[in-house]
Amino acid sequence: MRNQLLGLLFGIILSGAVHAAGGAINPILDDRFTFRLGATYMDAEGTFSSTIKGEPTDKLSTDDLGIDDGNTTPYFGFRWRFADRWRLSFNYFGLDNDGSVRQDFDELIFGDINAKGFLAVDTSFKTDFYVTQVGYSIFKNERAELGVGAGLHIVDFNTRLKVSGEINGIGGSKKSDTADLTVPLPNVLGFGTYAFTPRLSLDGSIGWFGLDYNDYSGNLVSLSANLEYRLTDHFGIGVGYNYIDMNLDIEQSNRTDKYDLEYQGPVLYVSAGF
Repeated sequence: MRNQLLGLLFGIILSGAVHAAGGAINPILDDRFTFRLGATYMDAEGTFSSTIKGEPTDKLSTDDLGIDDGNTTPYFGFRWRFADRWRLSFNYFGLDNDGSVRQDFDELIFGDINAKGFLAVDTSFKTDFYVTQVGYSIFKNERAELGVGAGLHIVDFNTRLKVSGEINGIGGSKKSDTADLTVPLPNVLGFGTYAFTPRLSLDGSIGWFGLDYNDYSGNLVSLSANLEYRLTDHFGIGVGYNYIDMNLDIEQSNRTDKYDLEYQGPVLYVSAGF
């Protein structure tokens, strides 16, 4: 699915860039400042774990913990075109979801919780993405631009489990533990914009990160696409989609956190450009 989305998005943008000739300029290609404010309905699918060093790792899936529905959270975007071909952008979006299950577990390990049998598990699962990017347009004309750049995905995880049952060999116990960490992930990116008409435009970006350094290892692929309609030269509405595929291992002083997750969901927003 990811490869099909990537190919479709940049096939459209590249085709427009190659064949563009003349036509009215959409303001999105020239606005110095662009703001987007809206909401995203995002869900996550995959596994995560947090274990004390030396203990076996038990992967907890989002489905097993009842985190199988999306949730609506705020979305914010900002772009500053500080030169004709240079841009600085910032985006925020996230996931804030809870899950609750009552079922048998062969073994559930999370932090210093080691539980088994019939368990009541309540989960709070929150991830915030703060994305800052600097880009340069290597191609730009009246209708389109294509560029490359570098950026930083700051990912803030907060996962909390409350477990009731047989915990650490004691029946009828209750215990909770939290994995709370912030990870800066540098990435390279490609981006593009194509103006179909003076009012309608498509823009998108692809980011990639791969790292094996000190306490961090893994990779991240991000995709965003937005279709925007300008009601006036300065104000518009848009719909978009965000997708992130992340596989990370983070070594801390007394624990190892592992995340193998896909985040995805649509975005609705209003925009202002000047």
